[in-house]
Amino acid sequence: MTWATFPATPWWFVALLTVAGAGVGEVLRRRLASGGYRLDDETGPHPRVSSRVVPVALALLWGLLAWRFGPLSEWALSPAYLAFAFVAVALAWIDADVHRLPRGLTRPAYPLLVAQLALASLASGDWEALRRAAIAGAVLWAIYFVLALVAALLGSGFGYGDVTLAGLVGLATGYVSVSTTLVASYAAFILSGVYGLGRLVLRRGSRKDDIAFGPWMLLGLLISLVVQVRPLF
Repeated sequence: MTWATFPATPWWFVALLTVAGAGVGEVLRRRLASGGYRLDDETGPHPRVSSRVVPVALALLWGLLAWRFGPLSEWALSPAYLAFAFVAVALAWIDADVHRLPRGLTRPAYPLLVAQLALASLASGDWEALRRAAIAGAVLWAIYFVLALVAALLGSGFGYGDVTLAGLVGLATGYVSVSTTLVASYAAFILSGVYGLGRLVLRRGSRKDDIAFGPWMLLGLLISLVVQVRPLF
């Protein structure tokens, strides 16, 4: 398997997955709009953004990922990223709302993602990609764990839910290349920094405000997967 160029994905496959993403996204939207993920003490106002963005986002994500990964690994790789996109949209919405990444979503995502990536390696014979994904996931998890320890000492809002998500980001990006993992990591910090600076400039927040980092990690992940980067090794 090579990542040098984008695969030639049939248009009908992209269209089919885009429509399917909209349908699955609508089911997810209804679950999220109910606020059932909130704990008893999470009683603040719901997100200002309409939940209608959920099916639109998932439709676009599934279309993009189908285009990017469709025929790779004998068509066995795209399910891994499509399933993770579903989890990612839910996590981004919940974290933006209550600043929490529920373990009920992040922990089951590990065996699901690993199993699907293993099936892709079985189909393609590229076990090096799976080994690279495991290493990237472990390294990124360790880095974020250290950051979370430092944040706890400083009293900042960086939490251990971000640590769990970091391992998933490492798995998903490491399977493609080390460069993809680096792009995802840098993009998350740059985007969150720009967002925080924008809030200060527009006077919609202060430097003491906690910013949900999960959505920016996931946006950085999307950018790294869709935008072609040159593998380091």
